[in-house]
Amino acid sequence: MNTSQLECFISLANTLNYMKTSEQLGLTQPAVTKQIQSLETELCCKLFNRTTRSVTLTRAGAAFLPEANSIIDTVYHSRERLSNFQERELHSLKIGYMDPLTINLISRILKPLLKLNPNVIPAFTEDQTDANLSRLVNNQLDLIIGMKDSKFKDSNIEFTLLHEEQLLCVMHKEHPLAKDLKKHKNKTVTTNDLWKYRQIISVPPYLLRNFFSRGRHIVPVNDEMVNAICSNANEAYGLLLAGYGYAFLPEYEIMNYPDLVTFRWAESPHAPFGIYSKTSAAKDKKSMEYSFINISKELYS
Repeated sequence: MNTSQLECFISLANTLNYMKTSEQLGLTQPAVTKQIQSLETELCCKLFNRTTRSVTLTRAGAAFLPEANSIIDTVYHSRERLSNFQERELHSLKIGYMDPLTINLISRILKPLLKLNPNVIPAFTEDQTDANLSRLVNNQLDLIIGMKDSKFKDSNIEFTLLHEEQLLCVMHKEHPLAKDLKKHKNKTVTTNDLWKYRQIISVPPYLLRNFFSRGRHIVPVNDEMVNAICSNANEAYGLLLAGYGYAFLPEYEIMNYPDLVTFRWAESPHAPFGIYSKTSAAKDKKSMEYSFINISKELYS
């Protein structure tokens, strides 16, 4: 199947006239006929009913028309996009991340990057870290920002550490524990303080499968409480604002809502947060990945 066949098919489906189609496309009528016949042979079905007086679409032809239009639109769009890249020296930067709230951090990194490189076109992929790492290996992503995956190993992929993240405890300001901590001017909360309150557990699905299904917890959880499990921080914030319970969230996902308060968690573990990229790109001073990584380092310094 090629664009010439599709263009002839789409034009003929609209005009239902071989002469008009040949005029539109600047082809002879035999050439149009040949393209239609070759497309029908390739698809193993008849697309038009033809008589000496009329041309009509078959049911198969009518069903195929939207798909043919979609294919042609994609081809034209791709050609135009590639032409723009060549003429204007545009550069795509494909960024992977796991949680929707990471976009807030990414935007802070992109702002100075886009000032220095206005022809960069960012593209985003939100998915679990393990899935995005597979995309990075297969050149479908340029970099990933997020927590380090201790199980992942690839000599062609480099992890640049930005920060040793810790978890903070977030709750509604009307939460009884929040009121008590404020009364005693405490800025830090302990696991023992939290144990009798229900928890909003913000855990990525792939970690939920790997840890919770084996009876292990990433954070301490009192199973006797009616806790809630969320797949991302946005969902957790929705429950926090509703006053459901407290949540442990990494520093980079902390949002300033007037109805919520944040406390240091005394027993918080620390985890490496940074950027995955191809080793070659991370060391190439002319690459967009190198610029992105260095701006990120400056931001965290």
